[in-house]
Amino acid sequence: MTIKRFIIALLSIPLLAYWLMFSPVIPEESLDKAFYTYSDDGKWKIAEYRVSSTTPISFVQYWQEKKYIVLYNKNDEYIGQSTPFCYQPLFDYNVIFPESDLDVLLFVSNECDYTIPVVNPRWWSKIIKFRLSL
Repeated sequence: MTIKRFIIALLSIPLLAYWLMFSPVIPEESLDKAFYTYSDDGKWKIAEYRVSSTTPISFVQYWQEKKYIVLYNKNDEYIGQSTPFCYQPLFDYNVIFPESDLDVLLFVSNECDYTIPVVNPRWWSKIIKFRLSL
């Protein structure tokens, strides 16, 4: 294997992984196709987005109406989102918004852990926040 092929492979693998994992779960604010739930004190907002059909697997997830949750603060700044590795149809759920003694969004659902930390975001939220800042 030549150096040129090695460099191409080294650059292609992360880009392919990014496309497969994160392209279906990048929130598109311009589309405004989300369902919003607001906290009682008005400090937090969660948006429920459908998975985008950008990959073959995500097309099936879109057809099955799989969704993910994004947490915003009162200034509509992206805080974090649920895991990009587990989706479920969201019809009935319980949510506990962050408070002074609780620094995470607790989301009680059937299959997935949709807890979103406010102070120390998970690694996928950091990557998506960077992508949204571009």
